[in-house]
Amino acid sequence: MNSIFRLQVDVGSSWMEASVPAGSELIWTRTEFGKLVTFWSHPGDPTVAADEPHLLRFDSLPLPPGADLNNTPRGVSDLDGAVAYIQDGTLLWVCKKPAE
Repeated sequence: MNSIFRLQVDVGSSWMEASVPAGSELIWTRTEFGKLVTFWSHPGDPTVAADEPHLLRFDSLPLPPGADLNNTPRGVSDLDGAVAYIQDGTLLWVCKKPAE
């Protein structure tokens, strides 16, 4: 059985931590009343604890004026294993937090 975990987060341009159920995968995001709401699919029932930390941050997509479209990097995660999602024209990076 799989379940959906809903999590409202306050994401900015710096990495922030959010805990979700183990094995979760981000499946959708939307903005509600100016706040980002994320939806995660995870194995198990809805009562599974949200104890697996992930890191999230927004990155800007627009290019600087005069940028070479073929040779200008955009949206660099700075973390290995980060996955990019597009949310309302903004790039959202999501990464399972590495073990310390």
